[in-house]
Amino acid sequence: MKKLLVLAMLATGLASCGQKEAAKEETKTEAVAADSTQHAEAHSDSTKAYKCPMKCEGEKTYAQAGKCPSCGMDLAEVK
Repeated sequence: MKKLLVLAMLATGLASCGQKEAAKEETKTEAVAADSTQHAEAHSDSTKAYKCPMKCEGEKTYAQAGKCPSCGMDLAEVK
């Protein structure tokens, strides 16, 4: 009986951890989408925008040429 109770508690604990991870991932995805929107709006007035050719940061763009903070590659001009 104790084994059954322990297994039930373990299963409940694992299920709740999975839900927490899913909620964290959803929050992270929403933050990235909001950040991309802010960068797109900020760069809509400028003449040039740059982004990583490997798309490590999705559609995130920068106002100046430089290096991607994620992978270190040179940022490419968006045409």
